[in-house]
Amino acid sequence: MMIGDVLAVIAAYVVAYILRVKVSDVPVNEFVAAYDYFWSLVLLLAPFTILWFALIGSYRQIPAHRFAWWCRLFIGAFGALMFMIFIDYFHNDPIFPAKLVPIYGFLISIILIMLERGVLHLLRFMRQRKSIGATNVMIIGDNDVAHRIFDDINDTNSSYKIHSVVGDRRKNFVTHRSFAEAIRNLNPNIIIQIATPENPTINEEILNYAQKNFIDFKFVPTEINDLPDRIEVGLFMGDVPMMSVRPTTLLGWGRVGKRLFDLGTSGFALLILSPILLIIWILEKICGGGSAIFSQTRLTRGDQKFSVYKFRTQFAKFDGTTPEQAFDMIGQTHLIKQYRDAGDHLDDDPRITKLGRFLRRTSLDELPQLWNVFRGDISLVGPRALIPEELNVYEKKHMILNVKSGITGLAQISGRRNLPWEQRRKLDVYYVQNWSFWLDLSILWRTFWQVITGKGAK
Repeated sequence: MMIGDVLAVIAAYVVAYILRVKVSDVPVNEFVAAYDYFWSLVLLLAPFTILWFALIGSYRQIPAHRFAWWCRLFIGAFGALMFMIFIDYFHNDPIFPAKLVPIYGFLISIILIMLERGVLHLLRFMRQRKSIGATNVMIIGDNDVAHRIFDDINDTNSSYKIHSVVGDRRKNFVTHRSFAEAIRNLNPNIIIQIATPENPTINEEILNYAQKNFIDFKFVPTEINDLPDRIEVGLFMGDVPMMSVRPTTLLGWGRVGKRLFDLGTSGFALLILSPILLIIWILEKICGGGSAIFSQTRLTRGDQKFSVYKFRTQFAKFDGTTPEQAFDMIGQTHLIKQYRDAGDHLDDDPRITKLGRFLRRTSLDELPQLWNVFRGDISLVGPRALIPEELNVYEKKHMILNVKSGITGLAQISGRRNLPWEQRRKLDVYYVQNWSFWLDLSILWRTFWQVITGKGAK
């Protein structure tokens, strides 16, 4: 919708320019080149349109009264008009060649936005009829509220689909008598537990299962006082009050903003640092003769595996091994405890090449991970990306994997080599549950300072 709105608004003001300047024979007040006019729309109107439409709630769920939703679109188009008139008034050079251009743009934008939204909703309606991309919902409970949710999903063209209904009584909409039976063949996308006299509070076993399998968990309480921490209040299907347990604060617009920041920063960094990347690649070829880039399978958000890229710092024969396996290969198993106790670091690590020692000391070996960030595998800031064998032994790994892994993180700037492995994972969990954009900026600054002052990873 954001892309569609931006294209619709810009197209409307482009058509307005053509109608008034190119088609009409009436002389214009000011000469404004088409090139300058177009880039004014792209650089000024496009970002404002996204922010303004989001602020007035046009990207939220459609309200019960469609008229209110269409009013939001009208207010959005009117806000875009007022913004451009305001900029034109205070700008040194005119943006509009004639007074009728913004008026035409406003009227045409209303038409194009409504057409665009109509097409999008038609496509969504067609997709929902064929159950393409439907969200499978499990309902736990068999009271009147559960029946109401069941009917709302089945009776409307929503993006939800009933996965199963778990209950003790044999009503016509109950499909399974136990949770274990319901998840035997397929996991749902959302689990909705409804408080009943028999089960008035959140079922911890089901909640833990949902979090470990990255399933959204929602709870319908009987009393507001029964609610746990980390919840978000909202309406399901427009009229059922429901509480969502949120394992992380990195949701919605925060996730969008973080991704845009990662994309812009990593792209700029790759461009600026490309000469350094080339020099290191050449040195790797001269010194090692093998592959300059080392890749390894790591874990990121949703327990997804990806290939992380780094400059090679250890001998090729140790590729794909854990530190324990590598030290065992060279017959120095006594180094394992020393390595772990020192925060995954040894001053004279026998696995590391001479060039690798320099790259690790300066953290230059991490630079290829900027490509992972640009691709969207990981983020600039996040929990450390670990290999599956390491992270799978951590009981609360699902809590860490609710966000993307990162190049740097809270554990890296908190005295990593002085912290035991378990404590570093606790810092990762803290970051996931307490994320903020300012925390990311603070971690990035402290990481940069540690690298510059020589206190980075060795």
